[in-house]
Amino acid sequence: MSRECPVCHHTMEAGQIRHVQAWHDRVVVFENVPAEVCAHCGEVLFTGAVVDKLNSLLWSTTPATRTIEAPVYDLSAA
Repeated sequence: MSRECPVCHHTMEAGQIRHVQAWHDRVVVFENVPAEVCAHCGEVLFTGAVVDKLNSLLWSTTPATRTIEAPVYDLSAA
């Protein structure tokens, strides 16, 4: 069942996304996250269960599946 996007009122579609989140002094990447995504404006919605799982992983000491390197740019110096 599809929902209406709360931002642009187009149809949301179920899928899996990559979710990037800042956590303390780290950037954490979650892959294959179930979400509803608006193909028109890009709005993303998670169920409560998915949010609980993301938070559980952030707060846990479970090792990550893999680690990636990310560049950092400081615009205050530009």
